[in-house]
Amino acid sequence: METDVQDIMIRRCLTQIEEALGWGNGSDWSTRDFEALGQRIMEKTQVQLSVITLKRIWGRIRYDHRPTATTLNTLAQFLGFENWGAYKQDQLRENDTAELSGPAGNKAWKRVVFVPLFVLFLVVMGLLLNSSTSSPEDSRTIDPALVEFSSKKTVDTGVPNSVVFFYNASAAKSGDSVFVQQSWDKTLCRQVDSRGSYHTSIYYYPGFYRAKLRINDQVVKEHDLLIGSDGWLPLIDRKPIPFYLESIEVKNDGYMGLPLAKFHDLNIPLQPETPWTGYYNVGLFDEVYSDDLIFETAMKNEYAAGTAVCQHSEIHLLFEGASMVIPLSVPGCISELNLGSIDGKKADLSVLGVDFSDWVSVRFEVLDSAVNISVNQDKAINLRAAVEPVRLVGLAYRFQGTGSVNFIRITRHNGDVVYEENFD
Repeated sequence: METDVQDIMIRRCLTQIEEALGWGNGSDWSTRDFEALGQRIMEKTQVQLSVITLKRIWGRIRYDHRPTATTLNTLAQFLGFENWGAYKQDQLRENDTAELSGPAGNKAWKRVVFVPLFVLFLVVMGLLLNSSTSSPEDSRTIDPALVEFSSKKTVDTGVPNSVVFFYNASAAKSGDSVFVQQSWDKTLCRQVDSRGSYHTSIYYYPGFYRAKLRINDQVVKEHDLLIGSDGWLPLIDRKPIPFYLESIEVKNDGYMGLPLAKFHDLNIPLQPETPWTGYYNVGLFDEVYSDDLIFETAMKNEYAAGTAVCQHSEIHLLFEGASMVIPLSVPGCISELNLGSIDGKKADLSVLGVDFSDWVSVRFEVLDSAVNISVNQDKAINLRAAVEPVRLVGLAYRFQGTGSVNFIRITRHNGDVVYEENFD
């Protein structure tokens, strides 16, 4: 019986996560969705669950074992509970302990199945009633011209940065729900008073965001927000607020990097779950676009102990409305990498497996729609990108543990140097 209860609890936990995210059923999620979920879990719990682990939990990859205790604790913490035990106790209290775990072996299944069917019956009946009484006017979408949505930053540059959103959603019908969404991520979304005017959100990371005003599931208005960093901003991912550092703390003789000793000075443990370090530079770039760009850099990950044995590292090129993430790891861990929509489980990404004992050179080149990514000169991935040109607005480096950047150079194909940094 305990086996049945545990399985029921896991399925219920996954359903509640799906509802909290608002991304639909997990069976329909893409690899990018699982990457985004992993990042959200990392930001909230400081525990990194890999895309492979998340896909196994959701049944997207066959795996005949239950999630580990660490994984279950992390999922429970993502939902706001102290650990998996606390989550189970809460669910048992809410759903009648006697019926869920009583002597009748199939009662738990009856309760779990019966309630959704009953709710589904009510929903279907409600839809039938609505379809018979509603007029075409009731089912129309909201005309965006009747809605207003704008914002102002409380700080011109830097983070944290509170943004005050002004909205006028008076065109919403009675019973409609109105939301202000900070970016593409639906978890960064808050329901607001449909007759109100202001809502304030806080941004903890520099970057380019597309804020949205939603009425029910319809995005009626959206606009762009650039949260700048005022030069290089180093930080350590922590919940709920990143640990911000001064740029001087990562400036060394000819490279940018956070020494391991700094973690000890700050009393930030590196085990058992290794935090991520990030270096962000957003908002200080000249006019350079995604269809005419050569980006070159050299970097390395400098921590490989314990759970950081894969030395996961990322280079982010931030564009208006898009980003290019180049992931790297030691060769033995390339299966966990994803390059855009390319899943390391289904493609050969061995080019991205490197030896971090020395500087790793990376070159990212785009000309028109041809994309070339080379690592250490002699390896390359060639792609096609059928997208409209968008402006480069920032760079970011992320390291599991810590890492260093030796140089950065951005040029156009005509030879013009757009940005160069040697950290002298």
